[in-house]
Amino acid sequence: MLCPNCGFYSDREESVCPECGKNLLDASLAATGSIQSLRQGKRAREAAAGRVSAGHIAETGIRGQKVADNRENRSEGVLPKVWDTRKSADEADADEAAEGEAPGIVERRRRNTYDEDADEITALKYLAAHDGKGSSRRMVNWMKISIIGIITAALLMGGGWLFLNKTNPGQKLIARMGGDATSVAMWQVGDEMLNQGNIDKAIQLFEQAKKKDEAEGVVDVDGLLTLGSAYEAADRPKDAAALYEQIYTNTPSRTEAYVNHIRILENSQDEKDLVKAAELMKKAYEKTGEKTFLTQRNDLLPAPPEVNLTAAYYDTKKTLIFTQYQGYDVYYTFREDAVLPDEGTKATKEGYMMDEGVYNLRAVAVNGELVSDELRGTYKIIMPSPQTPRANLAPNTYKSRQSVKLKPGLDDMNDTSIVIYYTVDGSAPDSDSPVFDGEPIQLPNGWVTLKAVAVNRYHKLSNTLEIKYKIEANPKPKTSFTLEDTVDSLKLMTTTQNEFFKKYGEGTAAGAIEMEGMESECRRYDYSWGYAVMTLNKRTWVLAAISFHDASPLTGPRETRAGDTMQSVVEKFKDMQQVESKSGNRGLYSNGDGTGKIWVQDNGEKIIRYSCHMDTHWIQLEYLVNKSGTVRNIDFRYIP
Repeated sequence: MLCPNCGFYSDREESVCPECGKNLLDASLAATGSIQSLRQGKRAREAAAGRVSAGHIAETGIRGQKVADNRENRSEGVLPKVWDTRKSADEADADEAAEGEAPGIVERRRRNTYDEDADEITALKYLAAHDGKGSSRRMVNWMKISIIGIITAALLMGGGWLFLNKTNPGQKLIARMGGDATSVAMWQVGDEMLNQGNIDKAIQLFEQAKKKDEAEGVVDVDGLLTLGSAYEAADRPKDAAALYEQIYTNTPSRTEAYVNHIRILENSQDEKDLVKAAELMKKAYEKTGEKTFLTQRNDLLPAPPEVNLTAAYYDTKKTLIFTQYQGYDVYYTFREDAVLPDEGTKATKEGYMMDEGVYNLRAVAVNGELVSDELRGTYKIIMPSPQTPRANLAPNTYKSRQSVKLKPGLDDMNDTSIVIYYTVDGSAPDSDSPVFDGEPIQLPNGWVTLKAVAVNRYHKLSNTLEIKYKIEANPKPKTSFTLEDTVDSLKLMTTTQNEFFKKYGEGTAAGAIEMEGMESECRRYDYSWGYAVMTLNKRTWVLAAISFHDASPLTGPRETRAGDTMQSVVEKFKDMQQVESKSGNRGLYSNGDGTGKIWVQDNGEKIIRYSCHMDTHWIQLEYLVNKSGTVRNIDFRYIP
């Protein structure tokens, strides 16, 4: 507020001047007020406030004079018309109507109409505000400075944020300070730390970078390899080995991980780690194709063993001899599922003899924990079989006794190793059958079946020659042993114990015994002439076996007795007159009714044994012949 009377200025809006006491709302005071008093009051106020210099006060006085001059110029029509706006309302309306202006303009002009004194004051204020150097101008400069400072600080802060968060150098700075930087920055700063020898700090940064990469699904193989090197430098080989294994498992083509892991295994003090190194070398070669891994593996492991025979087909027995030029032990097997060397056989200088068959050989050399690659080979030992022998007598019916000769097959005529075994008793020829020695074979009377096989040097059997003849000559052959042939009319498993005791007495009970094939309880009773065995058949004790010697009153089948000669007994039963084999045994007959054969015992005695089949069991009759050829005991028994 500025008092028009005395020029006093107050920062507050007042209705009464605090200096002179004049009513500031009085219009006459504004009309009669002196411009000079305004000037003096303003200068005095600014000088008292210490904000305007003496030169400025003079300049302001000059400007005040200019305002007075302008007022005179305005009265003479020099100033623009806008300052001459003191007209009555009616005059203004008339002017508006004369100029054809739209309604409402008059009201606007009324609001823009000022008196002269007001114009002077307004002009003075305008000049002071725009040309003066007062406190208002100084206040605007401080605001600008503050705004500029704030903007500058914001720009600096924003630039700093962008530098730290959006540039690699900024991220590296964060990583150095231990902050949460990008994995790339952590890998780089970790490299710097590792080069400076700060291994622990480098590992810490590498592990943080690795964790970040894993969370984002990123694999930095080079960074991981560097972390593995840091682990090794920190004497943490297990951590390094685990990391290398992770690398080549996820990225099999990177050779560095294999190389580093192999180096760790080779430097280990545990021999089992050398085995793992060899296995890893093989895997590395298979995955990468680098032959250096294969060469390295061959240098580490023992050389595979060697054998004297090439895997192939052979028609004779062969012996495998194993060798290993480094002198290591060799273990071999012919089983595909065997674990070498643990389940193999240690090779000896005698080697292994292969008989006929197919042999899938697997062998390894062993040096402590190190095992060589396997030697493999398949050997087929298939020895040739001889041809079926031939006979010079065709099958037919003959009215007289006949003889026949045998000879090898056509392809074996020059093979002097061929041996021909034959039978005429009806049994299948084997190594205990008579050998054809070139002498004609005499055929017995009746139906005769000649059977023969050839055996070569490889012990291979030919197919069986089988020819049937009918010889209608006398005397007629005897019959085979049958179920009708009994001892004193005793029927095994039918004659009861009471019946037997009634006829031969109770004898002396020798107690319970075991009989071949018998599941039920058996009891033996001894007599002066031999013994009898009773068994429980359901609820009844029956005769199961009887044995008697030459002092016995019992009579054997077909009126044979203990004390008879062997020849006399043989003549009572069927005999195909087959000659003895090399062992002394002789077949008597073999057919659907049963068998008959003479067996030589170890003590030189012989047994004439006949048997016949009965449903699910056999009845056996044996004559024990001493060295002099006399029957000394007859045994008659039931065999399940």
